[in-house]
Parts: sequence; structure tokens; C-alpha cells
Amino acid sequence: MTTKDSVLNTNPKADDLVIPQYSLPKILFMYAWPLAWFAFLIYVIAPVFLRPDGTLPLWAENLANLLGHGAELIVGLIILRREGYRLTFRALRERISLRFPDKLWKWGACVGAFVAAVAVVLLLLPLEPQIATVLPPPDWMPDHPLKEVTSLQEQSPAINVVGNVLSWIYRVVVVFLIGNILGEELYYRAALQPKTRGVFGKWSWVASGILFGLKHLYVWWRVPYLTPVGISMGFIFGPMGSLPLSIFFHWLGNTL
Repeated sequence: MTTKDSVLNTNPKADDLVIPQYSLPKILFMYAWPLAWFAFLIYVIAPVFLRPDGTLPLWAENLANLLGHGAELIVGLIILRREGYRLTFRALRERISLRFPDKLWKWGACVGAFVAAVAVVLLLLPLEPQIATVLPPPDWMPDHPLKEVTSLQEQSPAINVVGNVLSWIYRVVVVFLIGNILGEELYYRAALQPKTRGVFGKWSWVASGILFGLKHLYVWWRVPYLTPVGISMGFIFGPMGSLPLSIFFHWLGNTL
């Protein structure tokens, strides 16, 4: 493996790792394909399942999310496997920073990064309807930025209470936790971010966070506040060296 194609991992506990690097065009492609895939699922496939009243069934929304994030999870595992790693926690521990910070100040920095991201999100959240007014999403879009949903039943009027509860459990555990949280963290942070150091150097966590926000252009009204979230998670995984904390704060932020 030549120096041209790789750089040393700068994490103090992983100095012996040499991670193959991506060129700028390949980095952009690795963020562009999920954008295209999600846009296809949302704006081409999902409308096929619209109800006569023009609303999207919850199962169709869940399926689109699962296929989207599931693809990210699978590609992330393929990237790691092609680097020669066995797909076990023991084999991947150092490569994906599967540990917690080893110093108290790093814990404080991680918490500070999360709090700062939440503060920025709260400041930018009011921009969502303004952006959506300029370029409105389809009326059937779930969680429409220009419409207020006050209950789960209102969001899915064709499903009874029991059906809604079961759908909610499936959505939270399978789609949200396994697909969204683990899928995004494994792909964008663990697998992809370390492979951008050859282009962006010590600021790869910032660049990766910005690209993570832009990847969400399929829901363009959310990009302004998802970008600082991506930078925060990139900092926690990169300079602070902790994928578990990045996963936890990603979950906590989405839950809040």
C-alpha cells in the first residue's frame, strides 16, 4: 500500500493503521449516491403507494427509510470488508473507533459539541418553513414542514390504534435505530470519514459534516440544521475518537 493511496490514522490508539484514501471525485460520489437513492425512493417509488385521499401510508414511509438507510449500512460494511477486515467487533475495534473517550476533557468536549449542535438546530429550525415556502415539497410528504401534525393517528388515519403502536415500534427499533442511527454512523462516520483525510487533512471531520448535511438535499428544508449536526458527530467520532458516543448523541438528538 503506497503513501500516495493512504495516510496514517491520526487517532493516538490507532497509529499503526493505514487506511486507503479516496480521491475528491470518489468522496463526492460516496455522498451523492445516497442522495440520489433516497430521492428516487421518496419522489419516484413512494407516490405509487399514495392513498385515494392523497396521503402516504406509514408502512410505505417506513419501507422507503429502511431501504435507504439499509443501503448505507450495507455499503459501509462492504467498504470495511474490502479493506480486509473481518466484520466482527474485535476485528473492527480500532478501525471504527469502537471505544469511549479515555480522558475526562474529551468527555466534556463531546458533550459540549452535542449541546452546541442542539443549540444551533434550535436557532435554525424556524428556517424550515421559510425554505419550504420557496420550494414546497409535495403535499403528501410525511412530516410536511408547512403542515402541523398533532397526533400519531392524524399522521396515519387509516390505521387503528393497535396498528399504529406496532408500526411505531417497527419504526423506532428497525427503521430508526438499526437503519437510521447505525446505518448513518457506520457509513458516514466509521467507514467513510477516515478515508477523506488524504483530501481534507485534519479538517476531514468538518468537511465530512458539511457533506453529510448536503447529502440530505432530498429534504432540502432540513439541510441548514442537519449540517451542524453532521459536524458535531464528525468531531465526536474523529478528533475525540468515539463511535459509540457519536451513535448515542445521534440517537439522543433525533429523540429530542
